[in-house]
Amino acid sequence: MKTTSQSLSSESGFKAQSSESGFRVQSQKIESLLFLTDEPDEHLYINIANAIVAYGEQVLPLLIEKRNSTTDAFHRERLSHLINVIQRQNVVDQLNTWHDKRESDLLEPYFILSKYMFPNADWSKIGFQIIMMIEQVEKELNYNLTPLEQVRIMNHIIYDINSFKGDKTAVGNQDYYYVNKLLETHVGNPFSLGMLYCIVAERLGLPIYPILLPHHFVLAYCKKTRHFPQLEDVLFYINPFNDGIVLTRKDIRNYLNQLNVNPELKYFEPTRNSSVIKNIFHLEKPRTF
Repeated sequence: MKTTSQSLSSESGFKAQSSESGFRVQSQKIESLLFLTDEPDEHLYINIANAIVAYGEQVLPLLIEKRNSTTDAFHRERLSHLINVIQRQNVVDQLNTWHDKRESDLLEPYFILSKYMFPNADWSKIGFQIIMMIEQVEKELNYNLTPLEQVRIMNHIIYDINSFKGDKTAVGNQDYYYVNKLLETHVGNPFSLGMLYCIVAERLGLPIYPILLPHHFVLAYCKKTRHFPQLEDVLFYINPFNDGIVLTRKDIRNYLNQLNVNPELKYFEPTRNSSVIKNIFHLEKPRTF
């Protein structure tokens, strides 16, 4: 007669064997699907591709390995497309999780998107650099200071001490939208510099919010409120691309007039973080985004 411990041991062994067997079957299915990725019939291939994508990021190493070992250009293109589809869906899933969890944190989605574009960057180092900058500002910051005095300290740390600067050559270069490129070169466009400025301010509890303008990205220093700030809560604006200089509502209006753009309310009051992420990176609208 088996003892209780023997029964439990046998049951545990059976579960382990079943799990291992299931893993082998799944691996065989994936391998079979990957073998068929050069299927010439486009209708059949679509079904194969959808089945592969359904496995998600677990198939990425195998897809990448197969792509790197394939010499046929058409087959490589197919595999690259599958890799991109899975990686992009993974980004959308992560952004949905961020949105549901804590939309106020801009650093997380900025890292998600930057990692998607530059997976091999040293992300531990990048995170450390941002933390160090936040600590630099925190040491100088006095919450009894006026909003303008607080912004002067932010500007001093970001632009003088750390030598970040805006460069027109970075405006049209997609790489300069991402945090790793900004921290590597200390050169950025309005978006990357604005995101950095917002992230530092956010972590320090300063009420500085992003505003999306046509071909530009500015910030608004607002009164502290319980609700998401609106036009009447804005004290002044900040141009992160130009050393953090302070702007007025008239400056924003003049900029829009130069572009012959109607001065809509959305250009004068803060933009929600989810809208910033969607608009700048042109992601398809996720389910809960």
